[in-house]
Amino acid sequence: MLCGTVSVVVPIYNVEEYLEKCVQSILTQTYRDLEIILVDDGSTDSCGQLCDLLLEKDDRLRVIHKENGGLSDARNAGLEIASGDYIAFVDSDDFVEPGFIQVLMENLEKYSADVSCCRYANVWEDGRREPVGEDHQICVYEGTDGLREYLYGKTMDPFVWNKLYRRELIGQTRFIKGIVGEDNPFNYEIFAKKPKTVLAGEANYNYLQARKGAITYGVPSPKRIDSVFRWETIRQQCLADYPDLEPYALRRQTLFYVGLYNSLIREKQYLSERQKIKVFLKEHYGEIKHNSLFERTVKTAVFLLVYFPHIYIIVMRLYKKVIGEAKL
Repeated sequence: MLCGTVSVVVPIYNVEEYLEKCVQSILTQTYRDLEIILVDDGSTDSCGQLCDLLLEKDDRLRVIHKENGGLSDARNAGLEIASGDYIAFVDSDDFVEPGFIQVLMENLEKYSADVSCCRYANVWEDGRREPVGEDHQICVYEGTDGLREYLYGKTMDPFVWNKLYRRELIGQTRFIKGIVGEDNPFNYEIFAKKPKTVLAGEANYNYLQARKGAITYGVPSPKRIDSVFRWETIRQQCLADYPDLEPYALRRQTLFYVGLYNSLIREKQYLSERQKIKVFLKEHYGEIKHNSLFERTVKTAVFLLVYFPHIYIIVMRLYKKVIGEAKL
């Protein structure tokens, strides 16, 4: 028999078109013992009023109205008042399947885990839905194995919104205010605590793709660029805490750096950022070349980017034209 309240923190900013669908998908969860915290982060559209109207529909809802402080600040505000035994996060332009919490809770309790994760699906406004990654059996990680898998990124995604955390595990861990990509340092701190983690194969979270106005839409913003470069801090922290896992952090950092470089190829104002990426990759090319964790295609990409950048740009433009945007 499952027991325990799940606090679901929903940060909200100018998503009036999507908010009700998101909240409704949480209210109709098959797992009913929920505390749903809607954090209106200074929205300038009708989200604040919608939150108050939704509050009248279900006594499991709580609403916070605050000045705009960004996604991290909104999540932190929700964490401060959360009273549940477990914590989940849902972004306000996304929605979840009816069994989202139920499955996470069942796996967490069955395996006596501290973190429970699921896969997710990319969804588009025209109704298309594509699960990300391959379905798989239950995976259970203990000790530093969870941190290794988080850094490696093969089976475990870096996001917080497809995970359920025991409240005690989070403790005083908070999101860094003022950055994009805040999930990465948060999750590094969580998995560095060596929690027992269970990972399921169902895609029960639906992630809305590239709506206009979203922080992930279009050319990377300065904040998003800074969040990618924050991986240097994460890798250095990993090197200090768990040096045996640093190669996994290097692989993840390299993939983020190459992906960022690809998105900045046409942006002349970001020449210094592109140069910073090239300097890092050249400095670590020997490690990358001899690191068995790196796929051959990634090693080739890094080699061309570092030593033959003009050829690399031509190759990437052809790739994007024939296949589509690179997703490393």
